[in-house]
Amino acid sequence: MTNKRKQGAGGAVMNDDLRRRIAEDLLLGVPRERVIQRLASSGISGALAAAEVERAEKSPYFMAAGRLQARLAKRDWILANRSKMELAELREVPRRDRIDPAEFFRDFYHAHRPVLLTGLIDHWPAMARWNLDSFEAEHGDIEIRVQGDRERDRDYEINSDAHGRNCRFADFIARLRADAPTNDVYMTANNHDHNRRALAPLWRDVGEIPGILAHEPGREGFLWIGPRGTITPWHHDLTNNLLLQVAGTKRVRLASSSALPLMRNSRHCFSDWRSEELGPGPAGDGRPAVMEVDIGPGEALFLPVGWWHHVESLDITIGLSFTGFAADNDFYSYYASYGAL
Repeated sequence: MTNKRKQGAGGAVMNDDLRRRIAEDLLLGVPRERVIQRLASSGISGALAAAEVERAEKSPYFMAAGRLQARLAKRDWILANRSKMELAELREVPRRDRIDPAEFFRDFYHAHRPVLLTGLIDHWPAMARWNLDSFEAEHGDIEIRVQGDRERDRDYEINSDAHGRNCRFADFIARLRADAPTNDVYMTANNHDHNRRALAPLWRDVGEIPGILAHEPGREGFLWIGPRGTITPWHHDLTNNLLLQVAGTKRVRLASSSALPLMRNSRHCFSDWRSEELGPGPAGDGRPAVMEVDIGPGEALFLPVGWWHHVESLDITIGLSFTGFAADNDFYSYYASYGAL
């Protein structure tokens, strides 16, 4: 499409980028007077702004988009109904100790509900062996990969590829020992490909969770190690996920997948809600209901696919996440909106 331009009285240029913004604002329900004001604040004359808005409203392309918007509104209505029914009985994350696999899959995995699990990994060698002293003594000279320089980038999670850094494990541990709260450095699942090979001996200390996880030697588990204060911002995963702690405590906020219309999802699986804006509490005033739960050593949180979550480390933390369940977990192969949203 050519980028046709019109000159405004203030010297600003009306182009297709502004026209796309007009269409998006109108489809999102922004009043036409407000759309005109936004154009005027960009230097477009009031007359030209009004003419462009009227032109958009009369376009058959825009009318077709409006019909699709109505379909989305109906979908949002259905999701709101589902959310309302969920909240009638799910006001906090339930807890289960030594859960039977049949109960887990029936009441949580296939019911699409989160649950905090205890008593599943107490016997793992990692629970006794994994700490900063043993890591430094046995693996300190190994080159690992972490996410670094995160605090200078508001979108550090979206731009995770640009934040990959290699360093000695001992140097990373030294930063952790300082015990100063920071979100600047973190070993995450984004560093998995390198660290799975570099720290292969650690996986000998990772046991099984029979009946819940499918044991796949050499493939299971993503390692997470970080200081107090690390934050994984609001997002959803494309699979079901089991997030467990070996050391330290993480605080997790959760919002249901049915809260999608309220989650300000503008890019891929990420939300535009900031950490300080969306805390625990009931739904209302354009915000979803949010639950909060802490995961301590030996505990695991089941995160259903599509459920929104925000994770903050309250201590120096060592943990793992798993997606290899003993049930179908393929929800990403038909995820069609990647790149378009």
